[in-house]
Amino acid sequence: MQDIERFSLSLIDEAISSKATDIHFLSESKQCLIFYRLHGRFEKWKELKLSIGERLISHLKYRSGMDIGEKRKPQSSAMQHRKQSSIYSLRLSTLPNRDKESLVIRILPHTTPYSITSLSILPKMKSVLDDVCSFTSGLCLFSGPTGSGKSTTMYALIEQITQLECKSIITIEDPVERPLTNVVQAEINLKAGLTYETVLRASLRHDPDVILIGEIRDEITASLAIRASLTGHLVLATVHANTCYSAIMRMMNLGVDPKDLAECCRLVSTQQLVTTYCWFCDGECSITCKKYRDKARGALFSVLRGKQLTNAIEKQEGDKSELIKQAKKAWALGFLSEKELWRFLNG
Repeated sequence: MQDIERFSLSLIDEAISSKATDIHFLSESKQCLIFYRLHGRFEKWKELKLSIGERLISHLKYRSGMDIGEKRKPQSSAMQHRKQSSIYSLRLSTLPNRDKESLVIRILPHTTPYSITSLSILPKMKSVLDDVCSFTSGLCLFSGPTGSGKSTTMYALIEQITQLECKSIITIEDPVERPLTNVVQAEINLKAGLTYETVLRASLRHDPDVILIGEIRDEITASLAIRASLTGHLVLATVHANTCYSAIMRMMNLGVDPKDLAECCRLVSTQQLVTTYCWFCDGECSITCKKYRDKARGALFSVLRGKQLTNAIEKQEGDKSELIKQAKKAWALGFLSEKELWRFLNG
């Protein structure tokens, strides 16, 4: 048991040192394969004997509070991991895999890994994001594919706001990804009746200056977000959309009046993560690159604000190719390799 415990700890430590965001355990007929998610890429890391892999999965389920005897139903849980002086939240998820079981661990650092300055590949975006931190009211929408860094962007903005001025800030998340200092963080819990709607209604009675909504999913949440932004609060929220224009249409499809949206919306942003050019590896950064690994990925942003945003809402049309233009610009300036540009354009 002690050997498995030490091995599980060393495996997680190794993943953190490699800057992996996820660890995948896949049990097959004769072996257990371990994969890391590194810089957005799915990389095979180790092969274990099936018996060791199954013991490892059972141990991790036990440590995180799962039912180790249940393999037929999906389970999810969470636990904390300490590596030296740093603390990480681990989100565990299991799925049945034929007569066996697969396990995925999401690694979430307790500290925000990026500042506003380092979020965007193109430096010009820093001033745009800085403007958000100076807003006192209104709605700012952040969109992009799953895993594109929307939450990271909003966390960086919240931390910047707390550094600039003392404000009452409430976040509504599902789940809370990392703790923030001097911020009230409410976590969605459907079993306890804590939905986005109920928590958002309660938050409006809690004297907030800034409200962060993890995701606008339904008509009621969209309506409350508009109401909050029209009554003197700054609201930051994500929506599931791949372009600024589709984010606007998503809000309208959720029943938001275009006039209300035009009045309260200050900014709509879409982002996508790309792998940056590595000068040490002469192109795409290797997974073993020690020198450049911290900067292996960055975001491309497309932003609508001011008159452009108003026109997009009123005419219900907009430029859907802005991110492509940003990617080509990043390649021309040497931030992206030709291979990464091709992957972005054809992805």
